[in-house]
Amino acid sequence: MPRNNRLVFFALILVTVVAAILGILSSPAAASASVSVPPKIISASPYTGMLSGWGGETISVTFEPATRNGRPDPLVENRCDLWVNGVLAKGVRRAVSEAPYGSTIQFSNFPSVPKGTANFHVVLKTKSGQKAEKSWSFAATGEKVPGLINPGLMREWSGYIVRGIGWTLYITVISAVLACVFGLIGALGRLMKTMTFRAAWKRHHSWAYMAGHTLRMIPYWLATFYASIFRGTPLLLQIYLIYYALPAFIDYMRVHSSIWDRVGYPGAIVSGIAALSLNYGAYLSEVFRGGIQSIPKGQTEAASALGMSRWLNLRLIVLPQAFRVVTPTMGNYFISLIKDTSLLSVIAVPEILKRAQLVGGMFYDYLSPLLVAAIIYWGLTIFFNFWQGKLERRLHRDRARA
Repeated sequence: MPRNNRLVFFALILVTVVAAILGILSSPAAASASVSVPPKIISASPYTGMLSGWGGETISVTFEPATRNGRPDPLVENRCDLWVNGVLAKGVRRAVSEAPYGSTIQFSNFPSVPKGTANFHVVLKTKSGQKAEKSWSFAATGEKVPGLINPGLMREWSGYIVRGIGWTLYITVISAVLACVFGLIGALGRLMKTMTFRAAWKRHHSWAYMAGHTLRMIPYWLATFYASIFRGTPLLLQIYLIYYALPAFIDYMRVHSSIWDRVGYPGAIVSGIAALSLNYGAYLSEVFRGGIQSIPKGQTEAASALGMSRWLNLRLIVLPQAFRVVTPTMGNYFISLIKDTSLLSVIAVPEILKRAQLVGGMFYDYLSPLLVAAIIYWGLTIFFNFWQGKLERRLHRDRARA
């Protein structure tokens, strides 16, 4: 290549490189990198209409972080000042937490703010000297908002929460009675199995007897299925199924049959009682079965020798003694049932826990009303534990006398 052509070629390359460098320097990104952005105050508290109130101990300022030449320009804490009613707050403590989406500086340990209109003024300064200011007013009450626990809220709304005891005991008693009925039926069904099919065929060698034995096994299968499904699934799931899924099933059946038009949707209380009674009935079926089987077989044989039928023997001899045996366990289940009524709060039953949740949501303070609910449940448990102990001691004395 001739010398002149080489010089022209290198000159073109040099011009291209210089133009590219100038283009980069004049680009928006480079321009923005050389621009400084001061901190921008977004909001400050306390402010009028605060839902949780102002405790009178901290003042918070939320701001957008500053930048200088495209780099973060952090605040200098000891250069950020607070004025309260035109007076510079000295000895104030500052705590800065910075983040790209919005940083916060908190001022504390300032003189107490008297009742009336309070005027605040803050000045934020960065390391490079950039600053932001904000002034605002707030109607101070001169009182501090309660801390973690609000005794005033507990005292004012405890009566409302206590009135939920009526619903709790109403649901508990009805559910307990129905659970005993379901449990007894389930226990009797479980006791219908006297022998296996192999043992029945080996003893009788009769197809007619096997047919009757199969029919007698149906209550056993139904009771076993009932106990298995309600003991094997969570109680909360059963509540949801009865309250939400059962109406959907009714709607589906109404499409196929007009008979279902007369069937209404179960309400929250009915759904809760149904779920609790069915669930606890499944557990009590095993308790009753164990109590019945604990009675010596000699008493049953003696009743048969006297000509008593099986059901008469069960009603007059076995069940009275079995109930005495299972009374302590039934008492424990009853106390547990009282506490499990709190699960019905998820379907808006106005019992103790639901009322406490409503109070907490109203004042954005859940700890105080929930403590009231916990004390109520604890008191109910102590009360019924006391009477259960007295009943057990009475039964023990009667058994000793017998």
